[in-house]
Amino acid sequence: QPHARRRRHRGSNHNTPPPSSSHRLLLLLLLLRSPAVAAAADWNATEGEGAVVALGPLQSAALTLLDPSTEAACLDGSPYGFYFVPSGSNSTRWTISIQGGGWCYNETLCLARSKTNLGSSAHFPARASCGCMNAEGDGLDPDCNCIFMPYGDGASFSGYKKDPVLVDGTPLYFRGLRNLDATLEYALDRLGLRGATELVVTGGSAGGLSTFLHVDRIAERLAAEAPGLERVRAAPVVGYFLDHSNFGATAQNYTAWMKYITHMQNLTAGALSSDCLETFSSAPHLCFMSPHMQKFVKTPFFVLNSKYDAWQMTNILQVPCYQGHPPCSPKEQAAVLAYGEDFMTQFKPVTDNVDHGAAITSCVCHGCPWDSLTMSSDSNVTAIDHYVAWLNGKTKGADSIHIDERTPNGNGSLAFSACKPFP
Repeated sequence: QPHARRRRHRGSNHNTPPPSSSHRLLLLLLLLRSPAVAAAADWNATEGEGAVVALGPLQSAALTLLDPSTEAACLDGSPYGFYFVPSGSNSTRWTISIQGGGWCYNETLCLARSKTNLGSSAHFPARASCGCMNAEGDGLDPDCNCIFMPYGDGASFSGYKKDPVLVDGTPLYFRGLRNLDATLEYALDRLGLRGATELVVTGGSAGGLSTFLHVDRIAERLAAEAPGLERVRAAPVVGYFLDHSNFGATAQNYTAWMKYITHMQNLTAGALSSDCLETFSSAPHLCFMSPHMQKFVKTPFFVLNSKYDAWQMTNILQVPCYQGHPPCSPKEQAAVLAYGEDFMTQFKPVTDNVDHGAAITSCVCHGCPWDSLTMSSDSNVTAIDHYVAWLNGKTKGADSIHIDERTPNGNGSLAFSACKPFP
C-alpha cells in the first residue's frame, strides 16, 4: 500500500523532458496501430480514440472544407473541414461534437499523425455522422442541428503558430484554435447558428478535454452573435484525464507529455483560460489538464467518465496488465484501486459545484455503454437518463452527481464487453 500511495501524487515534474527516443517509438507504434488511424471510415465506433461521440441518433453529412484564407489547417497543411447535419424540422437546438484521438506528444509523433485521418483532411471520409446531445422529453433529441468537428491538430483544438514548423524537412501546421474559430464563424455566417436557442458542446476522449477547454469560448461567441440564445451546456465524455504519475514512477508520464505539447503548439496564444494561466503562471500546462482547469469553466457541464478509465490505465497509470500483459498482479491491482480513489479526489471540485452533474462508472472502459450503464446494482436508471434529467433541469446540485462506488466493473458484476477485465 505505501508503494501505491506514492503514485497518487501529481505527476507534474516541471523539469521533465519530452518523451525519450524509445518512448517516442512506442507511442508512434501505438498511434499507427490505433483503430482510428487504421480505418478512416470507422469513425462511428464506440471504441477507439477516433470515435465520434454521438450518443443520440446518428445522421450522416458531407465534408465541408474551409477556405485556406481562414488559416484553418490540419497538421499537414491541408484545409480543415467539418460535417454539418441540419435539423429536418427547423429546430433551433444545436450540438457541436468534437472528435477525440489522443495527442501527438512531440514533433516526431505529430509528423506521423499528419499522414493519417487525425492530421490530414486528405484522409477524412467524404461523409461522417453526428448525433445530438440535446434532450427531447426524457430522451436524446433525434433532430437537432449537429456539427461534427473531426480532429486535425493533435492538441485538442488548442494550438496556434502562424508559421509552419519544419520537422525532418516537412512543414507542420499547428492551427487547432483557428480550426475551432473558423468553424464557428462559418456556422454563424452560413449555417444558421445565429438563430440557436440552445447549444450543447460535447466530445469524447481528447474531444472531451476540448469540451472543457473551449465551451466558454464558444458560449461567449454565441452570447455576442446569437440574440435568441437561451442556454449553453457541455457534456464532456471520458475527458477527465488525471494529473498522475505512472506505475513505474518514471519521468515519461502523461503530465510531462502534456507540458511539452503546451510549449510545442503554443497553447498560451489564446486557447487556455486567462484566469487559469494567471493562477498557474509558472506551470501553464496545468491549464491543459482537466483537474486543474475545470474550476475555471463557467458553463455548466455534465461529465460522463470512468474512475478506472481504460485509456488512463494504459497511458497514464501505464500499468502492465492493461498494456497487454494480463492479469493484474497484486501490486498492479492495488495501483488500479488507488487510481480510482485518486480520480474521485481530483474530481471532488466538480461534485462540489451545484451547476454541474456527473455519472462516474466503475466499468473499466473508454468507449463506455452509457445508455446501459447504471451507477449501482439496484438501479435501472442509466447514465444517459441522469444526463437528460440534469439537462432538463429536473436535478441540480448533489442530485445531479451519480457515482458508482463499487470497485472495478461493479465489483466484477458488469458483463458489458466494453468493460475491460479486472484483475
